[in-house]
Amino acid sequence: MTNSVAEVIWMSALTNVSANIWRWDGVDVDQGFPIVGYVVPGEKGILLVDPPATSGTVEEIKACGEPEAIVLTSGWHVRGTAKWRDVFNVPIVAPSSAASELAEVGAKADKVVGEGDEFNGWRVLLFEAGKFSEVAYWHAASSTVIIGDLLTQREDGELALGPTLFFGLTKEDVVPFVKRLIELEPKRLLSAHIGPRENVVQMLSGLLDD
Repeated sequence: MTNSVAEVIWMSALTNVSANIWRWDGVDVDQGFPIVGYVVPGEKGILLVDPPATSGTVEEIKACGEPEAIVLTSGWHVRGTAKWRDVFNVPIVAPSSAASELAEVGAKADKVVGEGDEFNGWRVLLFEAGKFSEVAYWHAASSTVIIGDLLTQREDGELALGPTLFFGLTKEDVVPFVKRLIELEPKRLLSAHIGPRENVVQMLSGLLDD
């Protein structure tokens, strides 16, 4: 493989979703399955959300804007946090549940966020039940919500509730979280598993009807 071909493949990590929002594709370091992070608007620059460790370059990230912070939805999405913190010298924003996973990579949250907090235009919603704990981020100005493991896909491509598959929760445990998202009436949902989606209310309501 020539250097030019390798560079094209590497540079394909970020895909523009809409104005000031990019999808960031990568693979899990340990398991090799596909993962999705995002670049979204901050106050003056950009925020790196659940950033992959295995893809992306400084040049393509900075082409989106100047990084202001790394933002995590949960401890399971630490991914390339330590790498990009060192590269850009930016703070880490994360829920308290991410502390142990961050420590494993020699990092810690510079700002711990929980229910009702706001960071650079994004409001925090805490979803927690049993062993499942993550935060979502709501951006009212663009009607965009970011989630971590709340939604996923089965092997056949069918949408599913992540906490029921990964954490042993019942559908009844998760329904309040889904209803809370529906109440926001978001125009766009950014998920770490199923990628960016529109027609959000219809999609979420369908999960409750199953």
